[in-house]
Amino acid sequence: MLTKLALAGVKNRRRDYLVLLAGLTMSAAIFYMFANLATNQAFIKANAVVKSASLVFGFGAVLLALITVVYIMYANSFLLSMRQHDYGLFMMLGAKRRRIGQLVVLETLILGAGATVVGIGLGILVSRFLVSFLLDLLGLHLAHLTAIYLPAMLFTAVLYIGLFILASLFNLMHLMRTTVQKLLHADQMAVQPKRHPGRQLLGGLVGVIFLAIGYWAMAAITDLKVTAIPVALVTITLGTYLLFHSTVLAIIAGLRRTSWAKKHLNGFLLGQLNFRVHDYTRMLTIVSLLFALALGAITVGSGYHRQMPMVADSLGTYAVAVHNPNHHQRQLMKQLHVAHQDTYTQKVRGKTTYYNAAELKRHPVEQLKSEQQTTHPHFTTQSLAKFKQDGLTRLDFLMLSPTKLGDFATPKLLSPQAFQRLKGKTYTVTTIRVKHLAADLSTLKQLDHSEQRRFPQHTAALTIGTYQSYMMLNGIFGGLEFIGYFLGIAFLAMLASCLMFKILSGAPGDARRYAMLNKDGVRRSLMRHSLAKEIGILFAIPGIMGVIDVLFGLQMFKPLMAKPMSPYLGIGGTFAIFLALYGLYYLMTLGLYLNLVLPKKSRHD
Repeated sequence: MLTKLALAGVKNRRRDYLVLLAGLTMSAAIFYMFANLATNQAFIKANAVVKSASLVFGFGAVLLALITVVYIMYANSFLLSMRQHDYGLFMMLGAKRRRIGQLVVLETLILGAGATVVGIGLGILVSRFLVSFLLDLLGLHLAHLTAIYLPAMLFTAVLYIGLFILASLFNLMHLMRTTVQKLLHADQMAVQPKRHPGRQLLGGLVGVIFLAIGYWAMAAITDLKVTAIPVALVTITLGTYLLFHSTVLAIIAGLRRTSWAKKHLNGFLLGQLNFRVHDYTRMLTIVSLLFALALGAITVGSGYHRQMPMVADSLGTYAVAVHNPNHHQRQLMKQLHVAHQDTYTQKVRGKTTYYNAAELKRHPVEQLKSEQQTTHPHFTTQSLAKFKQDGLTRLDFLMLSPTKLGDFATPKLLSPQAFQRLKGKTYTVTTIRVKHLAADLSTLKQLDHSEQRRFPQHTAALTIGTYQSYMMLNGIFGGLEFIGYFLGIAFLAMLASCLMFKILSGAPGDARRYAMLNKDGVRRSLMRHSLAKEIGILFAIPGIMGVIDVLFGLQMFKPLMAKPMSPYLGIGGTFAIFLALYGLYYLMTLGLYLNLVLPKKSRHD
């Protein structure tokens, strides 16, 4: 009987539960996606770079679990608030508290189990397509990475079902301690927070100190090593909470004394924020942290993706070298954006490669002007006499040998007459330096594969040209690219789910308030603008704090990036794209909220 009653309660309020279920399902899906990476030991062991980032996964898993706990607590509070009035009515009609308590537990578990199962299924689907999309985008292959991973499914299910069991017990205790009258009128009570200027000032100062410690810890990661991550995580979270808690009330109180508060519905807006400040402080802290993590992860991932071709450009004098190019290779070479191209004749005898000195004099071999890496490498040429002294032993020139043997001898230069008389197998080698490696990766890939098939490389430890240097860097840092994009997308979805759910959960109470405004003759356009500003403020506060966190937090990635790579290079474009996505979430939330809250008709439309 209780099961039927619980299912009937869920069915009757299915529209109200839709937001709750959507948020919980998304939360479970994101947690499964993350757990799939964090618990897949075969995946971590098979990929060297991912293995080096296992500590990041460990702290990330703990962080996501804590966020999930808080998120489910908010979801549980929302669930209980929707049903308190009904439970009070049941008790007035003679139902026993024990039976109502069992009904509460059953409803909570039904919703939690359903959201968990659907969330894991959604997580499997999203993992499959998202992972494939990211790997194709980055040109990576990571071994043992699968969408369906049983330990991650069990881990997610145990965590979520366990949390919902705890949440149902919390609901039961709350129900047993609450009077019928409070249950009937709980959704009509507003909390008026008290202001304590001295405490607020002290809290704000302590919050700033905590934030400063966290920012310092991230910048000093080279000295603090692994300790920097938990120190920064704890201090920035506490600092953000204290700063929000101490400043929001003060800012609202200050704005209420201005002439701006007397215009339109601004006074009503400040009242709305004032009533919600305590409840929203914790959520805004979480969203701010998620915003920083999402933006930081995507910024680092895109930084690696953008800068690796630039670093590879600075590691050599040519992108690719082609021996005896055939028709197909010549067609590919025409598609390249060539910055410099030279062709030399070679003769191989034994392990030695010989060159015609006259050719090198007419077309001197390009060399890097400086051995230091830079995002804008400069090239120079030497006279033939100076090239004989040090240029012959440079790796770029040594690797032009078609034999590509590990124990090759130093190349030798011969006069035109001696080169003509020399007996040996003759080759031509064409070196090509492109303007921007990133613009020609597809064509260079085809050329390199074709060259490797025709002239196999026996020394895998050495790279031939900047394209192969890029592929080597991609193998080392590509895993970090993938992790950055994956975590960024996961945290972005989680923060949107948290913030949207928290805002939409207040719709029933706001609907009554805006219905009263409608009866008082307030125009619909004014109510719409008031809601847009209110939700915009709730989105802007964590966004601003998140951007500040990222700007300081990127310092911790400097030691992980080889020079001249910098986590701040190209940050403006990444920020713009991320903020545009964040703006879309704001517009989606605003549209849903307007539909739930605004009266259908107004007297003065």
